[in-house]
Amino acid sequence: MKRQSKIFGVVMILIMLVLAGCQSGSSSTKTGSEKSGEKEVTIKLFSAHGQLRNGQYGYERVQEFMKKHPNIKVEVTYAHGKNWDDTFLALASSNELPDIIQPTGNFLIGDLVQNDWVQPLDDHFDIKDRFPKEVFVEGVNMLDGKIYSYPRISPKSGSFMLYHTDLMEEAGLDPASPPKNWDELLEMGKQVKEKVDGVYGFAIPLKDSAAAHTLLLARSLQPTMDGEGFDFQKGRYDLDSENVVKAIEFLLKMKEAGIVHPNSPTLGLLDYQGLYANKQAAFGFNAQWIVRVNQHELGGVEDYNVAEIPVQKEGERLYQGVVPGTYDAYLTKSTKHPKEAAELLKWLTSKEDYYVGQMKEDFLLPPHPDLIQDESNYSSEQLKTMAQILEDTVVNRPVYESNPGAFEAKKIEKTLPPPRLQLNDIIIGAYIGEMKDWKKELTKLNDALNTRLDEAIKKAEEKGQNVSRDDLTFPDFDGKSNYNQ
Repeated sequence: MKRQSKIFGVVMILIMLVLAGCQSGSSSTKTGSEKSGEKEVTIKLFSAHGQLRNGQYGYERVQEFMKKHPNIKVEVTYAHGKNWDDTFLALASSNELPDIIQPTGNFLIGDLVQNDWVQPLDDHFDIKDRFPKEVFVEGVNMLDGKIYSYPRISPKSGSFMLYHTDLMEEAGLDPASPPKNWDELLEMGKQVKEKVDGVYGFAIPLKDSAAAHTLLLARSLQPTMDGEGFDFQKGRYDLDSENVVKAIEFLLKMKEAGIVHPNSPTLGLLDYQGLYANKQAAFGFNAQWIVRVNQHELGGVEDYNVAEIPVQKEGERLYQGVVPGTYDAYLTKSTKHPKEAAELLKWLTSKEDYYVGQMKEDFLLPPHPDLIQDESNYSSEQLKTMAQILEDTVVNRPVYESNPGAFEAKKIEKTLPPPRLQLNDIIIGAYIGEMKDWKKELTKLNDALNTRLDEAIKKAEEKGQNVSRDDLTFPDFDGKSNYNQ
C-alpha cells in the first residue's frame, strides 16, 4: 500500500485519462443500440501491448467489434512499461479498475488473484474450447483449475539474431550465410566495420538488456539455465558459472575488436531499435516481435533477415526453455459488465476473427500450431524463418509454477529486497572498464540470489507451504528437449 500511495499523485493525470477514455475507440452514435433495443454499455480496456495502440492491429479489431456489437462501446487506453504498472496500481488503490486489463510481465497470475483484482474467464464463456489444451498451465494462466487468461502469441517464443543483408553484401559477405558461431560473428563484424563506412558490426542495448543478451550467449553452453540465470537442473542460480564468464569475455572481446557500436552502453531497447532501423550496425539480437516492430513501428525496415543466435562452437545450438503457456488479458473482478466484457474477449480470442489476421497483418505468431504450419498465412519471409527456428529450438522447461509451494516461494522471492548490484550493472561495469574484478562480483551476486531464494522458501514454509529446494530442482532436465512434467 505504501507504494500505491506514493504513486497515486504522480499518475493522477493518467488515471483521469483512463477514466475519460483517452485514445478511445468509442463511437458517439447510439443508432445501432437504439434500433436493437439493447442498452448501451461502455467497456474499458487498459493495455500494455503496442498491438492495442491507436491505429495498430489490435486497436482496429476492437473498432470492428464495436461495429458488430453496436450496443457495446469500448474505450481502449494504452500505456508502456512502468507507466502501465504505476497507473494500474493507482487505479486498483482507488477501486477504479477497468473491465479488462492486459498487463506487463510484472503482474503475474498469483498477484492478480491474491489481490482479488481478476476473476476466472471460464465462468463466463467457453475459453477452454478456443485454444489447444496444452496452452493452459496451472500457475501460469490457471489457478486451482480455473482459467484466468490465455495466450496472445505462440508459447514457443524466443530471441534471434537480426542482420542486414544489404550491409553484409556491401562488406563482401554472403547474406545467405550469416554468422553461426562466435568466431564468425567477430570476423564478419570486423569486415563490416572495415568496409562499410559509418557502420559497426554489432550493437547491444546494454542499458536495458546487458544481462539478457549475455545470458543468450551463455545458455547455448548451459541450456538448463533460464533467462534470469537460474539453472533448473541444479536448482539454484548459477550466474558465476564458467559459461556466463565465457559469454561476458566474448562481449569484451568484441568491444576490444572495435566492432560494437560505441553508444551501446547507454542504449535502451527503443534507442537500439532506432539505431538498428537506421542501419548503423549489421548484427544484433532481438525478440520474436521484432518483425512486427520493424513493419509497424520502425517504418518498414528492408533488406534484413533473422537467424539463430550464434554459439561458441559449430554444432552447438541455443535451446530456449519456455513455459508451455502464456497470458494476455484478464477480466477484472470489479467489472459491472461481465457479459459484455466477455463478448469482447470472445472476439479477441477468436481464431478466425483475430488470430489469422494477427499472423498475416501484424506479423505475430498465434497460439495455434495449425495456423503456423499453414504457409498461406505468411506475408513475411522473416516471420516464416522465425517460426521454423522456434519449432527447432524451443523446449518446454519444468513448470515449478504448478507446485503450490514452489510457486509461493518464487512469488515471495520477488518481494524481497534485490542485491545491490544486478547482473546488468556488473556487465556494464566490466564493459566500460570501471569494474576490474567483475568475476568476484558475479560470485557475490550469485550467492546473494541463492540466499534470497532460501529466505523466500523459509517464509513460504512459515505460511504453511510444504516446500524445499527439491521442488525447484529437476535433475533429469537437459535443456535440449521438452520436460515431461
